[in-house]
Parts: sequence; structure tokens; C-alpha cells
Amino acid sequence: MYGEPRKIRQVAERLEVRADAVRAQARELHTRSQRVAWVSVAADRMRERAAERRDELHAVADAYEAAAERVRAHADRVQQLLDLIAAVERRASALVDAVVDLPPPGHRRWLDLPDLVRGLRP
Repeated sequence: MYGEPRKIRQVAERLEVRADAVRAQARELHTRSQRVAWVSVAADRMRERAAERRDELHAVADAYEAAAERVRAHADRVQQLLDLIAAVERRASALVDAVVDLPPPGHRRWLDLPDLVRGLRP
């Protein structure tokens, strides 16, 4: 079964959407923690912890984006290989057509073709 670059790219898009959502969560956490009017050592510690979580969320978003890039690169490679396979198939068909009069699909003469073209016998 061949890969489907379009579907692979859709996975990359979903990863990027998730990265954006995680970044939005990080911004919201930071904004809310800074708006707290509470003043104390505990409030300062809460803001520090919120900043740590914000940074961790940004790291998670970065990882999603990196994964999306790798998935997109994989889709590109799959497309390259599909293009190569198609080119080889076209050349092979042209070569066989030039050497042998191919029978129609399902015809019994297909069973004789491996004897006429070297390398076709399974």
C-alpha cells in the first residue's frame, strides 16, 4: 500500500493547530496569573509557577511544531517516491510495449509473457 501525501500533510496541519492551541493556553495562563491582585509571598510563588508552566507549554508547542515539520518532510519524501515509482512504471511499460505486443487484460497470453521478457518470471 502506497502512502498518501495529502493525508500525511493533514496530520502535520493538525499538529500545527494543536501547537497554536497550546501556545494560546500558555498566553492565557500568563495573563491570568499577572492579573491577580493578591499580594503576598504565596502570590509571588503562584506567579513563578505559572511562568514555569507557561514555559513548559511553549516547549510542548515547539515539540508539536517540530513534529509537524518532520511529518511534512515525510509527506514530501513519500510524494518523491510515488513520482519515482510512476516514472519507472511508465518507462517499464514503454520498454515492454516496444518489445512485446501486449495482450488485452486477462488474456491467456499474459502467462507466456515471462518467457518473452527476462526478469518477469516470479
